[in-house]
Amino acid sequence: METLWQLEANIDDMNPQNMEYVFDRILKAGANDVWAMPMLMKKGRMASMLCVLCRRELIETVISVIVRETTSIGVRYFPVSRLACERLITTVRIDGRDLHCKVCRYGGKVINISAEYDDCRAA
Repeated sequence: METLWQLEANIDDMNPQNMEYVFDRILKAGANDVWAMPMLMKKGRMASMLCVLCRRELIETVISVIVRETTSIGVRYFPVSRLACERLITTVRIDGRDLHCKVCRYGGKVINISAEYDDCRAA
């Protein structure tokens, strides 16, 4: 079990196509994960809630990216507990192509195996 921090920012007046750029900047800053959820704000405005999961020492860096690269004027943040499964990346060869696969274990047992999306797309 570890403690990470979740940051949230409501964004209602930014072109959603710019979100990919924002995600890239946040991940390059060292965040563990980033996602967005559609939401409806006051006066019926469609918006997105930008969410980030990161270590405590990255909070200020991530907030800086959010306020500089989005139209958000504020960020909420709070601690969250996380249990992460053990993960191992392995390579399998299928039809002459190498695919990286993530093998996840919980309690010493394999619970999930998934091929990396970019490798599958290239194949």
